[in-house]
Amino acid sequence: MTQASRPPAAEKIREVGIIGVPMDLGAGRRGVDMGPYAIRYAGLEHGLLEMGLRVTDYSNISVPVPESRTIGNPRAKFDDLIEAACIELRKRVGEIAGLGHFPLVLGGDHSIAMGTVAGL
Repeated sequence: MTQASRPPAAEKIREVGIIGVPMDLGAGRRGVDMGPYAIRYAGLEHGLLEMGLRVTDYSNISVPVPESRTIGNPRAKFDDLIEAACIELRKRVGEIAGLGHFPLVLGGDHSIAMGTVAGL
């Protein structure tokens, strides 16, 4: 996509702040925690730069792997860890948005939506 073919709403975006959340604690199977690494490896930053955007990569939020923890409530596995990660994500998204950057959150499982939306 060239800069000329960007959607009208995207014209207001000048700087993107990338934050990764390598979390699969809320998923039914392992693997989505590799998403942020795979997306970066596939050339995300290069593609954004080609679109004429400035990019700052704020790295990843630290998230424990399921094997390092015991399951508490079997109906709400790792709920405390998911909550902690989403609280940290909310803070980081708010900081990125406060700088005037568009927060681009890379996941991870769908539970990261809670922290993303709460931070905006």
